[in-house]
Amino acid sequence: MPSGYADLLGQTAVMERLVDAASRDELHHCYLFEGPPQVGKHTAALRLAMAAACTGSGVRPCGRCKMCNQFHKRTHPDLIEIVPDPSRKSGTIGVGQVRELIRQVRLRPYAARRRTVIIDPVDMLVPQAANALLKTLEEPPPGTGFILVTSRVSSLLPTVLSRSQRVRFRAVPEDVLVPWLVERKVEHPERCARLAMGCPGAALELGKGGLEKLDAVRDHVVELVEGGTRFRLAELEKVGKRKDPKKEALARIAALETLLRDVVAFSCAAGDRLLNADRPDVVARWAVRLWPRGIERLQEQIDLSRQRMEVNVNPRLMMEALFAHVDRELAE
Repeated sequence: MPSGYADLLGQTAVMERLVDAASRDELHHCYLFEGPPQVGKHTAALRLAMAAACTGSGVRPCGRCKMCNQFHKRTHPDLIEIVPDPSRKSGTIGVGQVRELIRQVRLRPYAARRRTVIIDPVDMLVPQAANALLKTLEEPPPGTGFILVTSRVSSLLPTVLSRSQRVRFRAVPEDVLVPWLVERKVEHPERCARLAMGCPGAALELGKGGLEKLDAVRDHVVELVEGGTRFRLAELEKVGKRKDPKKEALARIAALETLLRDVVAFSCAAGDRLLNADRPDVVARWAVRLWPRGIERLQEQIDLSRQRMEVNVNPRLMMEALFAHVDRELAE
């Protein structure tokens, strides 16, 4: 069982301040852990919950006491984790879950020095649920603290932000992440670290088969762009009929974005920093057509596409519109 927080790659400075506050019983009643996906925010929240409940001596969390053991196993009744309701296709956190949470925290803590509620991701609270939670976030019952976790802080209600102390978790520098991946025998550690944008969890996934899947999606994006209108429409119709078309569409948007990022790097004489170093031909070809104004216009279209996905626009229609824009920009 882990002790302390030194194993939280790249986040030790943040954790030092938080754990020090826990040791002095001076934790804020509501923290907002924000930062890129898979950078370690949820793990940090669990470790802080352990530290706040720890009854051992020396370093916190000690990793030896009964509280640490139960919090680590996530079996202690004073650790409450709220995640999206699996029965909801939208993947949101509903008002019923929040009402049950409010009922639970009104009860006295079971045994821990501090009860911790972790809501991850808090941006998936439906508006009614977020509003129902506001009073409890502002004035939690004694001995109870909240940790809200998000990778999309801009989507949160201002009323939630105003009740939280924001803690920023930053991407891990490449020169720190690469040796960490090498220790874990991850293949292509440099490329995994770069594609993961400094997020250890994402880098590990890429090293365990995710890189091949990512390259396959990227190659499909290139085919969609360069294969002609008839081919593109036929392919997007197939994608739209898959089990999770929204997930498929978002994956293709992300792959397109890596190619556009590489066009910028290539055009700025940073060709040795490409995310798609195995496809320099595509990057060079697109750079001639897109740099610089085409990149700006396509990034606007990508942002608009993601907004449309948030309001449940048909993924196939969204992809058709986006890739038609890419086609036009490359043809100019």
